[in-house]
Amino acid sequence: MITSRWMRNGVRNKRLDPPTKVFINGSYIPALTAYEYRGYIISAWARPEFTKGSTSIGSVYKWGQLGSVTQVQRIEGKLFESNEQAEQHGVELCKEWIDKQFGA
Repeated sequence: MITSRWMRNGVRNKRLDPPTKVFINGSYIPALTAYEYRGYIISAWARPEFTKGSTSIGSVYKWGQLGSVTQVQRIEGKLFESNEQAEQHGVELCKEWIDKQFGA
C-alpha cells in the first residue's frame, strides 16, 4: 500500500494531517496545497480559463541536496467546470506520472 504524507510549511509531517496551504510568496503567488507521494512532492491547482471552467495543472517536485526542491514535471490536464474537479484531476495526473516512473 502506498501512503502519502502532507507537507506543512515545506516540512514533512510524520502523520497524515489534512492539507494545508503553503505560501511561497504570500503577496504574489497564491497558496498551494502540496503533499508527498512516493518520495516526490505534488502540487496541483486550477487555472481559470476565459471560457467557463478551469484547466487542471499539476507539478511534480523532487527533494534535492540540502533540502532544496526542484520541479521535475509539469502536467496540464483538461477543462473542468469546477475548480475542485480541476485540482483533483491535477493530483491524479501527477500520481499517474510518478507511478510510471516506478514502473507500477
